[in-house]
Amino acid sequence: MAQSFETPASVKSGLGLRIASALVMTPVAVGAVWAGSPWFGILLFVFSAAMLWEWLRMCVPDRAMVLAGVASAGLAVAMYLLSVSPQLTVFVPVLVAALVVVVASGKQRPLVMAGALYIPVAALAAQWLRAWHPDGLLLIMWLFFVVWATDTGAYAFGRAIGGPKLAPQFSPKKTWAGLIGGMLCAALIGALIVNFSGGKAIWAISLASAALAIIAQIGDLAESGLKRRFGVKDSSNLIPGHGGFLDRADGMLSVFPVAFVIIYFFDLALR
Repeated sequence: MAQSFETPASVKSGLGLRIASALVMTPVAVGAVWAGSPWFGILLFVFSAAMLWEWLRMCVPDRAMVLAGVASAGLAVAMYLLSVSPQLTVFVPVLVAALVVVVASGKQRPLVMAGALYIPVAALAAQWLRAWHPDGLLLIMWLFFVVWATDTGAYAFGRAIGGPKLAPQFSPKKTWAGLIGGMLCAALIGALIVNFSGGKAIWAISLASAALAIIAQIGDLAESGLKRRFGVKDSSNLIPGHGGFLDRADGMLSVFPVAFVIIYFFDLALR
């Protein structure tokens, strides 16, 4: 059997694609967050629709496009309702669409239901934080930086220290050292943001940031487990050099709903 391997040229080419994609996507994402409505909502919807298709493509590949269209339509209605008024009724279109998708899927129904609810709920949580919280811009940027710091810290500490694996059945490269490093970097970013924004709750935000780092890693592991279940390396190839939208946003997906809960119900504030 021929052994496949990556040549230095292919590695260099892949790295170039990753950098080019990041240089395009990062300013677009930050610009949409800064601009607010409707641009942030449009960005959320486009990302969420792509992730719904990627999720359903793994679970029910023969019906993914149609089912993703149904789920995306429910999300679009919910996002419109949320842009008008922050009421619990915004979840009704998402629930109805999820039920239709699950019934029509014919197989893998628990996983189909999970994706049809998980992705829209995360999108609605992010939309509420940006549109309806007085510090929405700062909160979303905090969450972005926390997830980015977690990924960077986990990679750096994991490579430098190594050690016991975190969850080898889901992701063979992740280590406990990486998790702790990601938490430390997230806590540091949280403290810096509070300090520069004139806030007082440095310890509370640092602890919340470290906790959200754990949530981000759980989201990453969950997506890795989903891909392993269906034997795929990437959720798609929509983003050159990066794989799919799910591959890039798995940590953010898990962080948005949890952040909404601690901000809305526990009145956590950056300043």
